[in-house]
Amino acid sequence: MDNYNLYKTLRKIYPNGDSKFYRVMIKLMTLYNDKQSDYATHEEPYRNFTVVGKHLEEYGIITKGLSSIKTGLVYVNKQWDAVHKLIGNNQIGKVEDVKDKLYDIAVYSIILSILYGENK
Repeated sequence: MDNYNLYKTLRKIYPNGDSKFYRVMIKLMTLYNDKQSDYATHEEPYRNFTVVGKHLEEYGIITKGLSSIKTGLVYVNKQWDAVHKLIGNNQIGKVEDVKDKLYDIAVYSIILSILYGENK
């Protein structure tokens, strides 16, 4: 199913609210899917979070426990800091703009909610 038909299906299931919200959700799903090939495997969908978390614990950068979640928070904070800088200085990012960084934060937030649920 292409994104247009996915959008039409979502709007049938969820008819309320701003149509842009559903377009952004499809964008987030696409972003997540595309980045999976760089950062994860089918067996370990959050490999980047767990492996980097283990390294950060080993190096004493973060405290032990919930390392994948703490790593995700570092990733979110990195993006959030860039958003603050770009907006505060009325800048447009050279590699990614503010919207791209906000998309990353949204995807990270969903991933963190999954990781947190798995560690409860």
